[in-house]
Amino acid sequence: MSNIKKISAAALCAAIAMSFAGCGNNIAGPDTSYGAEIDGVKIPAGVFISMQMDAYYDALSYTDPAEETEAETTASSETSASETEATTTTPFTDKMIEGKEVREWINDETTKLMQEYVAVENKFDELGLSFENNEKEKIMVYMDSLWEYYGQSYEEIGISEDSQILIMLNSQKKSAIFDHYYGKGGENEISEADVKNYLNENNARINYIKMELKDGEGNLLKSDGKAEIKEMAEGYIERIKNGEDMNTVGKEYEDYYDALIEAASESTDDNTATGTEEASADEALTDNTTVISKDGSSPSAAVVEKIFDGSVKTGDVILVEEDEVYYIVEYLDLFSDESYLENNDSSARHALKDEEFDAMVESWTEGQNVVKNEAAYKRYKIEKFMAD
Repeated sequence: MSNIKKISAAALCAAIAMSFAGCGNNIAGPDTSYGAEIDGVKIPAGVFISMQMDAYYDALSYTDPAEETEAETTASSETSASETEATTTTPFTDKMIEGKEVREWINDETTKLMQEYVAVENKFDELGLSFENNEKEKIMVYMDSLWEYYGQSYEEIGISEDSQILIMLNSQKKSAIFDHYYGKGGENEISEADVKNYLNENNARINYIKMELKDGEGNLLKSDGKAEIKEMAEGYIERIKNGEDMNTVGKEYEDYYDALIEAASESTDDNTATGTEEASADEALTDNTTVISKDGSSPSAAVVEKIFDGSVKTGDVILVEEDEVYYIVEYLDLFSDESYLENNDSSARHALKDEEFDAMVESWTEGQNVVKNEAAYKRYKIEKFMAD
């Protein structure tokens, strides 16, 4: 077991103590250097504020943008500058979320995040997990770089670099726990077949040729012109199906269309178009092979719809007709690039099991001994996130 693991127990106290520097103790009043004490672990004020900020931005999704805009317009025309800030924030601060005042909702969500933080720390230790790829060192390097540019902004609202390091370490531990359950060899391992099925249902590898339904001057073709391009496209498809390289065929079309443009733009030199064709023959072939997603719109919404409608299978070469362009599309094996599965395995597993895992983590918070530091909840107000 690596030394990094030990930070979550006794060494965590030392790291927490360092992070208090971001907010400090109130010597003349209540101690606000921590947000809550959960199962004997005091959560640093900087961690509390960072989680409060996350909850604040979640709460913004409940805000009606139209309401905010109307308030801002009224404020700018009828109030002084000093009154404007209060007026524009009123719609948000007075909002009710899930039956709670927005401040109460944000602080309750912050409490939940702190509970999950402690639950993850405890479960990481309970499972005997450890970091194996210098995660802590990588986080330290990343945070040093981040802090150089954004540190002042964080510190102005009470979040120290040490607090952010704790949060990022906790996130890495949560990922390690997820892999313990759902990764390869995990207790509830997701099979490779299920991972592949998910990726195939939501992604597709294609190559395509985009054929413009325009002349060399950019004008849309009439019916006869479109029919000519369709006949050309069908000829291309037949050649590709018979084994010709799609990129080579695509280059032939590019040369054809480039020549149309050149011919349309030339004035007296009748050899210009020929010269262009000769030059382009030496250029590298264009490869439009790409992976598209089911909820995407590239290379076009019509192409995506057709590829995922269930009528196309691996190896098919089809024509997708639109008003201004035709697409010749070849449907390829998603895993023909051997690195694709490896690069997308983790994201697929999370997409399949994150909801279940989040419920699991939440269940670990049940029965926790939670003592909120009311002085900290009163001191650290959400208005600090609203300042320009």
